[in-house]
Amino acid sequence: MKLKNSFYYLTVLWTTLCLITASGCQKAPIDSHVEGFWMLKSFTICESNETVICHRLYYSIGRMVTEISERQGTQGYDAYIGRTEYGNNGKELILRDFKVRGATTSDTGQDAPITGLLPYGICSQKETIFQILHCNGKTMTLKSDYAQLELEKF
Repeated sequence: MKLKNSFYYLTVLWTTLCLITASGCQKAPIDSHVEGFWMLKSFTICESNETVICHRLYYSIGRMVTEISERQGTQGYDAYIGRTEYGNNGKELILRDFKVRGATTSDTGQDAPITGLLPYGICSQKETIFQILHCNGKTMTLKSDYAQLELEKF
């Protein structure tokens, strides 16, 4: 009888561990069309209708984190890391709490200055809500209160 009970408890324990392991390791993208490495081609400032052409500016949009950075560019822009969220049933991309990127893939804990975010088409360190106007996995158009961004998959 003890052997049957032991076998029963081991089976239940094994099944529970398998379920926890299987469900806890899923890190699939929330939206695979939006998430990835994007080159910021240009953005248009809504208030003035001024279009800014961008050179070597990138958005790395992840499931929970977005990094914006200049790669091999000549402007000397800093890199920043912010939180990524989705809103309005996936029709909005919300970027918030930008921090200065450290020497590794983490941040320094220092808030990103607004002047540093402006070249990326972002005017708020706290929160920017982008409407996803278009995204097919190759090109994407995002619009906030400040600017409309045109991006290409890199």
